Amino acid sequence: MNKLIHSILNKLGYKISNIGKKEKAIQDLVNSFGVKNDTYNLVYNSASYLFEIKKHFPELVLEGHNEGVLASFNGLQIYVESSEEFFIIKEVFIEKDYNLLSNENFVVFDIGMNIGISSLFFALQKNVTQIYSFEPVVPTYNQAVYNRNLNPSCAAKIEAFNFGLGGSTRVEKVLYNAQAKGNCGIRLDASLVLDKNNAAEIEIQIKNIGEILPDLLAKHANQKKVLKIDCEGAEYEILEKLSQLNLLADVDVLLIEWHDKGAKILEELLVENNFTVISRYLTSITGMIYAFKN
Repeated sequence: MNKLIHSILNKLGYKISNIGKKEKAIQDLVNSFGVKNDTYNLVYNSASYLFEIKKHFPELVLEGHNEGVLASFNGLQIYVESSEEFFIIKEVFIEKDYNLLSNENFVVFDIGMNIGISSLFFALQKNVTQIYSFEPVVPTYNQAVYNRNLNPSCAAKIEAFNFGLGGSTRVEKVLYNAQAKGNCGIRLDASLVLDKNNAAEIEIQIKNIGEILPDLLAKHANQKKVLKIDCEGAEYEILEKLSQLNLLADVDVLLIEWHDKGAKILEELLVENNFTVISRYLTSITGMIYAFKN
């Protein structure tokens, strides 16, 4: 009888989903971590990401910690406060957005450190010898430093700075939402994909990349340099300044997430500076650029 009913409804154009089975799978996953109280909601709301993370890292352990969850996997411990942060773990460790497919030694400049997930990913790579990480939002920076210090085997590679990089030195006003730290930037309203009512205007310090980068590059004259840039709209002014100052001549690889203005401006600038460029769109207003020095 059930098959007949399903057949009739399908012919009429209705789609039947086994909601009960899906819900049970989520409940089973959440319960498998043994989390309780407020932590339960965070884990439940992150289930779609956790399914993927656990599939690749079956040793994944979650436990309530401070205002969020301590996630242990792949020899790391990462303190997480939102579903967005589990999404970033999936991006970095499962989708490997920043994987360096080379045996050469690299120094990495992590421009847009967020809570430190990408810096920790880089630190695990044996051919990454040093990471310079930049994060201007104070609570986000503090969480990143906390995560770095949770992992002493990685910590020595990561030097963190509590300011952002841009085309000029200035104080910038941005909207900050603790549940969407990865979307905090100079894009203001466009940065917030979650509840804007829970956002607060804060000030962040931006420093001219032309005054910061040369001294750091000079310390590693004989090594390959990678710039990972995910800074919510500042990527355009950063690339323009690097080009103006001919600093791209000292960079070997760029891993850039762009926002709003499209890829073309950045692609053309990189090609002019002797890079081979590979692009992919993530959404209509975001995408990734991978650029390699010719």
